[in-house]
Amino acid sequence: MNQEPIIEIKGLQKQFGSFTAVKDVSFTVRKGDVFGFLGPNGAGKSTTMRCMLSLIKPNAGQIHIFGKNLFEFRNEILTQVGSIVEKPDFYKYLSARKNLEIFARISGTAVSTKTINETLDFVGLSGRDRDKVGGFSHGMRQRLGIAQTLLHQPELIILDEPTTGLDPQGIIEVRDLILRLKNEQNKTVILSSHQLAEIEHVANRMVIINKGKTIIEGSVSELMNAQETLLSIELQERSQDAFEFLQKQFSALKVEVISPKTLEMNVERNMIPAVNAALVNAGFAVVALEPKRTLEDFFIQMTQS
Repeated sequence: MNQEPIIEIKGLQKQFGSFTAVKDVSFTVRKGDVFGFLGPNGAGKSTTMRCMLSLIKPNAGQIHIFGKNLFEFRNEILTQVGSIVEKPDFYKYLSARKNLEIFARISGTAVSTKTINETLDFVGLSGRDRDKVGGFSHGMRQRLGIAQTLLHQPELIILDEPTTGLDPQGIIEVRDLILRLKNEQNKTVILSSHQLAEIEHVANRMVIINKGKTIIEGSVSELMNAQETLLSIELQERSQDAFEFLQKQFSALKVEVISPKTLEMNVERNMIPAVNAALVNAGFAVVALEPKRTLEDFFIQMTQS
C-alpha cells in the first residue's frame, strides 16, 4: 500500500472569541485511505474539517494537503478536493442532471455530458437523472451530493457525517459507495461520523478526537485487536466441560458459563482464532463465535474522561 501522506495536520488550534473549539489536533491521512474522523458532538470535528477546506482559518497549527501548505497553495489544492460539509442542497424543482450541469457551470469546471452520465451511473442514479430532486429520498440526495463532489475528478474526498439521518438501506448504499470510491476510483476519503459501526465497516485508519484534542490515531484493525473483547462462544453441548478445558488451556483468561450451550470470556481479538482451534481440536462442537466488543465500546472508552 502506498504510504504517501495526503493530509498532514499538526497542532491545529481554533478559537471563536473566548471559546476554544480545537485545542491540539494532529493526524495524517495517507494516499488510498478511507480515514475515519471520530469524536462525540462538540469534539471539534466540523471545525477541523472547515479548516481543512480553508472555510475558516486556524489560530495555530499546520495543514498540508498533497505536501503543500493549504493557505499558501489554496486554489491549487482545492481543485483536487471534493467535499460535503453540510447536507447537500439542490434546486428541488430541477432534475438531478440539471443540478449537476448548473453546479459544473458555477464552479467553472469543464464537465462533458459523458462525465455527467458516468458520474450519475457510478452513484446509482442514472435511471432517475431526469426526475426532480424534490422527489428524491434523503439517501438519493446524499448520493447526488457525492456525484457533485466527483464532477471535477478530485483525488481527495471529504465527507462530514455522510450517513446522518439515513434509513438502514440508505446507510448501506452510502457505505458501499464510499468503498467503491476507494476500490474502483482510487480516491482517498476522509469522513467524520458518529455512526461508529459504519466507520468500522469502511475505514482502514482512524483518529479519535475529544474536547478539541487528538486522543488516538492508527489502523482500525490494530486498534481493535489491541482491545480486550467479550467473546460469546456457542456450543452444541457440554459448555461446563468446555469451561473447565478453557480454564486449563488459557488460565489467565476469565471464562463464564452463561447457559448449557454458551460461554463468555474476555480475550484479545487476535487470540480468538487460537481459542476456536483449541476447542475444535479438543472435540468440542463450536456453533458460533461472536465478539461483542465493537468500535463503539472502544470509542466510549477513549472519550469518557
